[in-house]
Amino acid sequence: SKEFAAPIDDRCRARIHVQEMRENIVDESHFHFIHGQSEPPVQDWRTDGPFAEARGRISRRVLGRVVDNTFDAFMYGPGVMVVRTHGPLLSVTAVALSTPVDDSTSELRMLYYLRKPAGLPFLTPLAKLVFRREALGEVREEVAIWDHKIHQARPVLLPHEKGIKALRRWYAQFY
Repeated sequence: SKEFAAPIDDRCRARIHVQEMRENIVDESHFHFIHGQSEPPVQDWRTDGPFAEARGRISRRVLGRVVDNTFDAFMYGPGVMVVRTHGPLLSVTAVALSTPVDDSTSELRMLYYLRKPAGLPFLTPLAKLVFRREALGEVREEVAIWDHKIHQARPVLLPHEKGIKALRRWYAQFY
């Protein structure tokens, strides 16, 4: 589509199960520590067989400005997720493909499609540069955490972290 720039293609491997990669989108607490969210996002969660959907808002500082974005994440089975983020400065569609490599390692391939700034398409390279610096740095922080994470079958969760239990119930159908 002419509205979107050519994708930013990013791949990484982590010592994590693909299910836990998916749990990341409903792990409300990490939005504060990794993504600079001032408080946990309120999320809506809905499932329909192998399809699941999480919707919410992310408010954070980018280059000194508070940016309020909405996001929706559509999960198609255990390894495909499409996350759309809409905001005043930037709208991105991310395709996340998670593939198990072996019993303890997974590969994450992300394709980020940035919407070209309305009426200012010449700013697209700058938008991609800022996105690479901000977002891909955060992905590397997450990978470093995943590499040292220990899976807990029954984690101790805060009251706002009910999304993790809900996702685990949904994900169980794929085993």
